[in-house]
Amino acid sequence: MLILLGAFLVLAVASVVRTTAGFGFSLVAVPPLALLVDPASAVVVAGIMAAPLSLWIAVRDWRYVDRKVMAATLLSGLAGVPFGVWLLAALPSRVLLFVITAVVLLGTFIVWRKIELRGGMKTVAAVGVFSGASFAATGIDGPPMVAAFQSMRLEPRVQRATLGVVFSGTSLAALAGFGISGQLTATVGRMLLVGVPALLIGMYVGEKVFHRLDARRFRRVVLGLLVVSSLSVVLRVAAA
Repeated sequence: MLILLGAFLVLAVASVVRTTAGFGFSLVAVPPLALLVDPASAVVVAGIMAAPLSLWIAVRDWRYVDRKVMAATLLSGLAGVPFGVWLLAALPSRVLLFVITAVVLLGTFIVWRKIELRGGMKTVAAVGVFSGASFAATGIDGPPMVAAFQSMRLEPRVQRATLGVVFSGTSLAALAGFGISGQLTATVGRMLLVGVPALLIGMYVGEKVFHRLDARRFRRVVLGLLVVSSLSVVLRVAAA
């Protein structure tokens, strides 16, 4: 019961962050979920829960999507998903936990330092492949993509909408991969039962926050959550 309550709280907070910022759901959710269940289940739960949230953002803000950036990023992201699904199925739990730790720390550093990846559409496409594979293997895809987008100086709403479409595509592809590789377990099913109401609550609160957004203050809050998530997964690795 305590595990399910913890999952509910984690997924609700992650949903608020994703709805408001356009990224960060899995970066916030996966580390604490990996403390509650096995790492593979944490990745699958976060990946499945991210899909409807991304679809909601994509549909709601479709008119703001940058079509050119979306096409390049979505196609490259889909190309990386099969490799990530294979890693998730092939890696032992302890090794997967190390991989998740590395990606979480990298993502936190990118957001903290506001790193920009220059190089135009070629860089965006390359980051798309990495993000697709990373999402399927660790549930985390946002920070590298945001770093690439930041160099293009996209408006916040354009960035959020475009990321929503891209993440919708990679999430659905990863979901198919999870089913084929046998990752949809009973543990995942129980977590999803509490995840659905958590997601709806987080979406509602996130939309309210977005329209009253103090960008500087919100960034500090997100960074704080990322630091806590990073520390939690590092401690899990140390304990292992």
